[in-house]
Amino acid sequence: MSSSNDPFSGGFDPRMFANVPLFRELAKVLSWSGGPVNWELATDTALSIAAPPDALPATGQRDVGEFVQAVDAAELWLDQVSGLLAVEGPVRLLSAAEWTRLATSSAGLGAYVEPVAEGMSAALGKALPSELAAMGGQMAQAMSSMGALLYGVQIGTVAGHLAGQLLATYDLGVPTVDPRMIATVGDNAARLAADYDFDPTEFRYWLALREAAHRRMFAGVRWLRPHLADLIGRFASEADFDPGALFEGLGGMGLDPTDPEALRAALEGPDAFRMEPTAAQQTILGQLQALVAFVEGYSDQVVRVAADGKLTALPRIAEIVRRRRAERGQGERFLQQLIGLDLKPGDFRQGQAFCEAVVAARGQEGLDRAWRSTDHLPTAAELAEPSRWLLRMAAAEIEADIATDSGPVDGRDEPDG
Repeated sequence: MSSSNDPFSGGFDPRMFANVPLFRELAKVLSWSGGPVNWELATDTALSIAAPPDALPATGQRDVGEFVQAVDAAELWLDQVSGLLAVEGPVRLLSAAEWTRLATSSAGLGAYVEPVAEGMSAALGKALPSELAAMGGQMAQAMSSMGALLYGVQIGTVAGHLAGQLLATYDLGVPTVDPRMIATVGDNAARLAADYDFDPTEFRYWLALREAAHRRMFAGVRWLRPHLADLIGRFASEADFDPGALFEGLGGMGLDPTDPEALRAALEGPDAFRMEPTAAQQTILGQLQALVAFVEGYSDQVVRVAADGKLTALPRIAEIVRRRRAERGQGERFLQQLIGLDLKPGDFRQGQAFCEAVVAARGQEGLDRAWRSTDHLPTAAELAEPSRWLLRMAAAEIEADIATDSGPVDGRDEPDG
């Protein structure tokens, strides 16, 4: 064939598409094979929202040392209150960018997101028209990559907002990074303390107490994280994924698939991934809500007792934090949007009231019985009526061997490492 008939004559190189931003980004996205969430895209998206280069707080050794000192003191105070043992781990002051990179990963927010994303990815593959399905693995991979793109942008958007709101790594009530790590996020805690004129030292010690209490649960109770993962996995497996409705909804937003900015704007909406829970999911959600409400109630209980006589500003700090929970920013709707867990202020109050009632009746040791096994956790009905849980535990004491029932709290002799 002569060069005059060659459409690529005159020096045209098809590889030039690699230098066109749209094609370059599409090629990168559609070649993703790292799982149901495109974490590279999630990280890039989150950083574009959370961490402009000129907004990263500078922290010195003195700042880090003061927070480490506060955590060390908090652990000593909690030793006098809780039957759960302290867990060793790093204590850090993370910039918004550092937290974002850690959180936008399978080991971070992926623990809550990937089971749901896997379900959607499988549904996208099954929804392929027969003529496209006949193309085999290449088309299936493209659809899987598209699903990973959708979740990557959505999760990255949520994480970017969270980075500007979270006080510390356990601020959602569950770990957002390695559960053994205690860390502040950006300058959010410092700004909140300044906004409400809290004594910086007292606020630092309160935050250290709350983080350390959560670490004892999630990194010290061996079965807690697997139990949480099991609930989320079962929730995802019971979902009714409808890829057609998803794409129809995105199209209804006026989405132009050739416009990356339009795609991002559509997926940034708070309802982009909202799904109506099925009846089976509602049951699992009740268990998830009860678990997180109990975790928060337990944390509030031990922090309040541990800080008694030490932090004079505790009542005011607790009240402001309660209001903050009720308001919830865009990022803090993470659990609701991506796994359907919508905790209301009343759920947290119920967890607190349950713990207070149990301690009043059976003391802290009685409350610590909840950490012996998943069977000892209070149900949603028992959170609402603590006497039911107390009666169930009393019956278990009668039926079980006394020596076994009086053993240590699960996790006391073998912290999760």
